[in-house]
This record gives sequence, structure tokens and C-alpha cells, in this order.
Amino acid sequence: MSFAVRWFRLCALSTGAVLAVGAGASPGSAQQVGSAAPVTTESFIGAWELVDWRTTTASGEVRFPYGEDAQGQITYAANGRMGAYLMRPPEDPADAPPQYLSYWGGFSLDVGAGTVTHHVIGSDQSNWIGSDQVRGFDFESEDRLVLSLGSNRLSWVRVRPTS
Repeated sequence: MSFAVRWFRLCALSTGAVLAVGAGASPGSAQQVGSAAPVTTESFIGAWELVDWRTTTASGEVRFPYGEDAQGQITYAANGRMGAYLMRPPEDPADAPPQYLSYWGGFSLDVGAGTVTHHVIGSDQSNWIGSDQVRGFDFESEDRLVLSLGSNRLSWVRVRPTS
């Protein structure tokens, strides 16, 4: 699918609603939180701070790939661009550099499937460059976004401007 087609779909969906896909929703039936209005992409727009990155093993054990104190930010812009930055902070600033993951590019939504695709242009992971990274999404509230891939679950909270 061309960037122009993805951009058109993104713009066509951008009217300002809050997304909620998940419990009881079937493809194409996602609803705004507390409303029967159609879903849009507007609720993605802005900066989000990482709250938690966890993975659950087949035996049910919960693990934290970058530790329980992982830090990160993901940003979605109205022009269809995005960037994600995640790190495990070192215990002591004098220690070796922290584990770090970053990538940026465009994004598009498939609301019916409950997925957001990050179209990677650049990354510190060379095998991601030029790839599409598909993530499931769910809005637990207007300000709480969960992205998932397999057993990985990343919870984000919207960064609100300070006055």
C-alpha cells in the first residue's frame, strides 16, 4: 500500500474520537469509550510515556525485558509520523551505556483489526529499517494506551502539557 493511500486513510479517520478495541469488539465494530460514535485515529496523536513493558511466558511468568524501571516515549504526529524510544536505565550513571531501542517512521491504523503499523524508516536495529512493525492496540482510557506484540505488552500514559 502506498504512503498516499495510507495517509488518505489516516486523514479520513482523523476526527477526534477516543479508541476502544478489545473486550467484546468484533472487527469493524470498535467504538469510542462511552459512545457509539465511530472510531478515529485522533486519540493516538501526542506523546506517550512508558508505564510498563512486560512479557508473559507460556507458564504465566511475568518478565520485564528492560527491567521494572524501563523508560520510554512514543509519539504520534498528526502528519502520520511516529517515533519510539525505549531504554533500561543504568543502575549507576558511571556504568556502561544503557540498553536502548529506537525507531521512527510513519504509522497507519487498521481499526477493524485493532492494529497500528509502524512503517520504520530508521532504527538502531538495522534489521527493522524498511520494515512494518505491527502492534495490537487497546485504549484502557482516553489517556492509557496499550500496545502488544505476541506476549509483549507495553502500557503508555498520555503526556499532558504542563501549564
